[in-house]
Amino acid sequence: MSESPVNQHQAGIDSSQKRPQRGGRKPLSCLACRRHKLKCDREVPCGTCIRYRREAQCRQNPAPPKRGRAKGAVRDTDIDAGSELADVDLAESEAIDEPLEVPARDPIVLRSTNVGLVRLRNSFKAPGADIKDTAFFLRALGLDANTTSIPVSSLSQLLAEIQTAGQPSILWHMMEGATRRRYWETQLRSALPSRSMCDLLLNYYIDHINWIFQITHVPSFRREYEEFWDAGDDHELDFIFTALVFTIISVSALYIPPATVEIFGCPKESVRDLAHVWHRASHQALVAGDFESKPCIVQLQTFSITQFYWYATNGIDALNSRLGQAVRTAQNLGLDKDLTPSQTLHDEMRHRIWWDLIDSDTFQSICLDRPPLIRLESPGVPFPLNCNDSDITDSFLQPRSHDKPTIMMLNIFRARFFKLMNHHLCNSNADDTKSYDAICKLDDEVLQITRTYPWFFQLDQDGRPPPLPQPLGEILTWQNHIIRTCISTHRIRMYRPFLSPRLGDSWAKCIEAAEDALAVYRTIRTNRSITSLQKFLPQAYQIFSVAVTVTALLLVEGSLPILNVRQQIRDMAEDLLIMEDQGCVSPVASRGREILLKMLSLVDMGNGASASDQDTDSLVSGIGFIFGGEQAARTYMQRLASRNKRLKSSTMKQQSTPTSMESVSFSHGQFRGVVDDSTANASAVETPIEYMDGTQSMGVYQMNLVMDDVVLQNLLNFDMTALMPDSQYG
Repeated sequence: MSESPVNQHQAGIDSSQKRPQRGGRKPLSCLACRRHKLKCDREVPCGTCIRYRREAQCRQNPAPPKRGRAKGAVRDTDIDAGSELADVDLAESEAIDEPLEVPARDPIVLRSTNVGLVRLRNSFKAPGADIKDTAFFLRALGLDANTTSIPVSSLSQLLAEIQTAGQPSILWHMMEGATRRRYWETQLRSALPSRSMCDLLLNYYIDHINWIFQITHVPSFRREYEEFWDAGDDHELDFIFTALVFTIISVSALYIPPATVEIFGCPKESVRDLAHVWHRASHQALVAGDFESKPCIVQLQTFSITQFYWYATNGIDALNSRLGQAVRTAQNLGLDKDLTPSQTLHDEMRHRIWWDLIDSDTFQSICLDRPPLIRLESPGVPFPLNCNDSDITDSFLQPRSHDKPTIMMLNIFRARFFKLMNHHLCNSNADDTKSYDAICKLDDEVLQITRTYPWFFQLDQDGRPPPLPQPLGEILTWQNHIIRTCISTHRIRMYRPFLSPRLGDSWAKCIEAAEDALAVYRTIRTNRSITSLQKFLPQAYQIFSVAVTVTALLLVEGSLPILNVRQQIRDMAEDLLIMEDQGCVSPVASRGREILLKMLSLVDMGNGASASDQDTDSLVSGIGFIFGGEQAARTYMQRLASRNKRLKSSTMKQQSTPTSMESVSFSHGQFRGVVDDSTANASAVETPIEYMDGTQSMGVYQMNLVMDDVVLQNLLNFDMTALMPDSQYG
């Protein structure tokens, strides 16, 4: 198993601490090469990762330094929580029975006289934390140190034996059958919070997150949830449904206002860390339920909801690995064979899940420049119905007309768009992406979808969506933002290769798409509300994608004729900082904001200074996923260097030419002309202004929900069993 980057970071923090000896052979390759079983030359990045365009992954998880190499030879970077979590998720397939632990930045090593070391990785610094023994640590997390038959401490020993021995361990056979089930039932029940705490997190998810994918039918889910809690210890635990509960409370714990959970006895500094504990518990529940050999709909719902966690923590590799597994499960369940419209709740949920997988798969195909895993055939699975959950019962469906506002309308239009893109990716040849006529034809089909938006997804002449009654109106406005940004960013991606020669209407199409991508967000920012903040938090990736796409146009093309476009981008960068203020673990937001500010600083340089090749190259790995691969990003950013060279040459020619009255008049703005084709569309409203730094006042979303600036002194002072006074599970 690969060495955790957290342990590498620990050595730099406290060299006086001895690192625990881990079983197994020391890895000699980077994580990407180990996963793909390829030869690694141990450079950073290695030759193999360069060949397969995985440089970013290689830099995040490089091979250990060669013997004799100075420690300083390896780039000493701070690995953020998202990178660590992605690494943990990738390792789950190698060590599926690893004990639950809290993934985060700064490790606190807990010593025990009788058992191996247990490592707590906490996202808050805890200087001078007391050393606690393993049993206390397990109790603090609500885990039972005295499990049935198998003690907790033997699990790490079991993993060490499996790593070092070439044959199954004797201990492994102790974990088969009923003993294994009792062991995981005990552990998973112990990891659950109290019923009241779980209710709070569930309600937060339903109110502020569920509407994005709408992958659960809330009334039927609540019934099963009640049965889940009402069942006593004498009833067998439904592991797969337990996994669904764990992933829901995990995602909620990433975003819920910390002060809220304090009411239920959970220190507000701990809730973000518990999100990672519950995420790992969700996967352990799936494994305990043999999800690979017993596929079911609930495990696909679990995958769809866990996507929020992977996007927040930048676990894109883990997402894609599980996506392939989810697609195979769906096909084993015959979801791709449903050809008739929904007649029952069961039918409708199958359709919703299938189209959610298509959306995710096609989106990943576009971002990673790979063929889709799902190849749609005709006539195919019907789209989900335009129904609210209240319109569906176990035996009754009441679909509404498309001019009636429902929460499902976003999913219907998103499915229509990705069905079109799936057909294009699966049936077009390589030359189609280079053909301007082929792209124009595809864009016409995309625009035909947007022309059929219902009235509540339309914009008025000022670019604002219609006001609607609350709380549905707020949800529909955010959904309007999602569908527009999803389609607009891809339209820009399609036309980007044709901007250099300004072929046809490519530039006008990009301007139109960029304006459409920004329109609804302006309205949301103007008509802000406290509840709107909670719906903003799970969409950090969406905000970052839009901002990067528009900023790249502004940077490389030299201008963008959209009113106050720079300020609008700065507003998005400012809003991403709110994630850190709320204590949310979101590398996409923190790293994304850094990338945006760097791009804006290059924009502010303007014609007065040229961005270095090093500046542009450093952006490629951060924006490659949004551009459709690092190669596409590198190709586009190379145009910035070419543009700067042309501007330098033009400036030198002007300085060597004697000044005439005409040139003086031009330089003072009395005549309008074009010096370079890349500045032909310069906007008269753009004036460089200083962008905010992290010390200035925060954005408009904060309201009274900003988290108190309290540093966690000692997570272990919090006994999670305090959350369990009303729990029926011991």
